[in-house]
Amino acid sequence: MPTGKRTRPFDLLRWFAWLSPVLIAGMALANAWIISSFLNDQLFQREAGITRDFVQNILVADGSLEYLSRPTDPLLKERFRNTADHLSNMRDVLRANVFDSGGTIIWSSDRSLVGQRFADNDELEAAMGGELVVHAGQISESHREKTEHVGIDPSIHFFVESYIPVRRPTSGEVVGVIELYKAPLALTQAIQAGRRQVLLTALGSALVLYLGLFWLIRRADAIIKQQHVRLIDAETLAVVGELTSSVAHNLRNPLSSIRSSAELALESPGEDCSAEARDIIREVDRISDRVAELLAFSATHEPQPTPVDLRELLEACCADHRPAFERRAQHLSFHCEADAPVIKGDPPLLRQAIHSLLSNASEAMGEGGRCEVSVHPEGRKTFRIDITDSGSGLTPDAQAQMFRPFFTTKPKGLGLGLPLAKLIVERFGGTIRIGAAEHAGTLIRITFPAR
Repeated sequence: MPTGKRTRPFDLLRWFAWLSPVLIAGMALANAWIISSFLNDQLFQREAGITRDFVQNILVADGSLEYLSRPTDPLLKERFRNTADHLSNMRDVLRANVFDSGGTIIWSSDRSLVGQRFADNDELEAAMGGELVVHAGQISESHREKTEHVGIDPSIHFFVESYIPVRRPTSGEVVGVIELYKAPLALTQAIQAGRRQVLLTALGSALVLYLGLFWLIRRADAIIKQQHVRLIDAETLAVVGELTSSVAHNLRNPLSSIRSSAELALESPGEDCSAEARDIIREVDRISDRVAELLAFSATHEPQPTPVDLRELLEACCADHRPAFERRAQHLSFHCEADAPVIKGDPPLLRQAIHSLLSNASEAMGEGGRCEVSVHPEGRKTFRIDITDSGSGLTPDAQAQMFRPFFTTKPKGLGLGLPLAKLIVERFGGTIRIGAAEHAGTLIRITFPAR
């Protein structure tokens, strides 16, 4: 007989617990890198803009700007040399090169570069077009042989290269370009500190996001599991509903005939069989109660809620059960601490739920047992019903399963009393819980919203 491979149920929480940190951390690091890069570019661009304005103003102020157009003029050359010395002595400047409009170095802090031209220099061409070009990068050992980098201090690995276009004030024409190699240590340290701050902020935000989503997913997973259990219970109810009509038709009529025959036997003269007849009637009544539970449990009609006085309802239920308790030498008491405890519900259904709970309490206790029923106010909008018995109590495992259909701890129980009570209570907006009593036994706590 072929058997299919058993599929493992999807564990939402487990998948989220290991997959989401990877995705969230990846997104946080990517965002931190993007933000850091943007801030770095903006800071370098701003610093280069300040340097451009300073260089432009100083060249115009001392009249050495024309040297870029007439580099052979000795007077302009001497004046520009003094200005260029100031440029090369600026803080963090590693090298300063001055290009004329043709792209030839006409002055440099490294005199060996004077008169040279560098082919395929896209940054220089962009600066000749009037654009301020800023490039930050690393000088690797493989790039030390690059002509532009020859002669730079070997201890310097990070630099900022700026191509500053110099314009004629009157026409705005670009007459030359000043190239500055800088190692801005203070700015670099500030940027590194900013990167660490951005990274820590991103990781902290990612952690908060993960914890928040984990809480939501955990809650959603618990709700899904609860809904799954309810779905299974609903499917069980559907099966019970299909069986109910068959049970009602096939058992009720024979049971009525059997009970009638037993009653006739009690009234007939002759051989005394009253004890047997009473046993038959008792067992028939017990089976009829089980059939009634099945019918009530599978009922699909929607009741019309009406105002129900809990005091009157519970007093009547206790009065109905008190004789049965007394036959077992048990004590049943009732007291109400709430004023006008009125709720919305269906009295017959609520009575059936309370009857089932009281029957369970009586069966759970031996002779001399005590059962207390009480009503208490909870705030302004809720009433609480406590049903406490002095029985042997329930194990934690039994407490967790008591509301499951067909689960019972009694040898002859059907396992529908508590599920039926839960179904009725929840139908009218209430809740029902089962637990251990304060001293011994079982406590069933029911809450209803006030009318």
